[in-house]
Amino acid sequence: MIGGDICFLSRLAFVLWIGMLLFTQYAIAASPIGVTTPQGLFHLQCDDQESTRREARWLSVIEKRFYEVTGFESQDFPPVLVVLHGPHSSREEQPRLRVDSLEGGMPRIQIDLHQEEGPQFGSQSARVLSSAILLRERYAGKAPIVGSSIPEIPPWLAYGLATLCNDASTQKNIQVSYLQGGAPPGIEAFLVERPPGDENHLLEENYHRRAASLVLAGLKGEGSAVFRKWIRGDGSNDLKKNHETVSSLSRWPSGWPMQRVEREWLLLMATSSQADQGVTEELNASESLHQYDAVAQSIPMDAVSFEKLRKERGAEFTLQEINSRMSALRFQANPLVIPLIDSTMNLLKSPKHLSGKKLKESLSALTSLRVSTLKRSREINDYLDWYEAAKIPVQSGLFDALLKSPEPKLRKGPVGRYLDAVESRGW
Repeated sequence: MIGGDICFLSRLAFVLWIGMLLFTQYAIAASPIGVTTPQGLFHLQCDDQESTRREARWLSVIEKRFYEVTGFESQDFPPVLVVLHGPHSSREEQPRLRVDSLEGGMPRIQIDLHQEEGPQFGSQSARVLSSAILLRERYAGKAPIVGSSIPEIPPWLAYGLATLCNDASTQKNIQVSYLQGGAPPGIEAFLVERPPGDENHLLEENYHRRAASLVLAGLKGEGSAVFRKWIRGDGSNDLKKNHETVSSLSRWPSGWPMQRVEREWLLLMATSSQADQGVTEELNASESLHQYDAVAQSIPMDAVSFEKLRKERGAEFTLQEINSRMSALRFQANPLVIPLIDSTMNLLKSPKHLSGKKLKESLSALTSLRVSTLKRSREINDYLDWYEAAKIPVQSGLFDALLKSPEPKLRKGPVGRYLDAVESRGW
């Protein structure tokens, strides 16, 4: 009897030990992974280790560009907490920005994003991030008064800073009409202009670039120091302690002279603009293929990798985003490249249950069409180069020797020789 009890207790202890191991393993797997960017601007939390590494690299790039553009210096303020939620969480309130007050008088600025979409996939997430960065500098490590309102970042600043921090090439084409005789835009009108919706890609992108040019124009010279003072409020320590200025942020930095900034703004847009004829300018075949390759570089060209991409988490949103960029490129692409773009969009919209054989045939046909389009583009460029060279009015002289005809030899018969003899006698 005693031996049976000992055997039972041993089995029970073994079962409990196995349960504790499984529980510990589950707890470790379920615990969120946290990564802080090099200069402490962001702290990322995510359950997926692969997503954490990818988004941490992207946040590090934004961190670097923010300090380069604005001139802010890295501080030991609490970082902006970026939380990527799992696929089963609600998307209704994401991306979402919130500010809380922690114990010890420290603020907590948190951004909630959906893991499938990730910050780098949407301009809306980028605007929320830029607003969170500015709020971190605004609060300067001191929690807001309980019940106080959160400062509202002006739209032009949120859009412009998001563009500057997300895109290293700021010198992009901006559609402007005042270079063709139209009335130049004013800053006052732009500050109250309503940003376009995310569904209108071309208008939204143009607004982003105009806002980015305005931020750059204001930051020139002494404007950078004025901007930092405006974000952090008045330099008075008493006002800082009372947090009376934290809840208010004017629509425009009072230290920026609007007329000077407006001239700089118009000049920046003019130098990076393209002629606006009321329509979108058409790209040539080479530029169209170059932009196509930039968009399509994330599409695997073999069936196995393509199927693997479709099965990944968030694949539907990723393919939809690529399709949206292809659709926007189609409005500017050369007609020679449009069939290639249409074939790519049709492939991305193809059903998931497409057989492996048909998928392989579609990818092979798309690759062949890309090669033939490139070959045809080069042939057209070569012909146009020859045509332009043939129009040059000045001869190069390289073929003068071939163009000269040799002097023909005179062959004289009896009549000719008789006439020569008569002439020699001196008629």
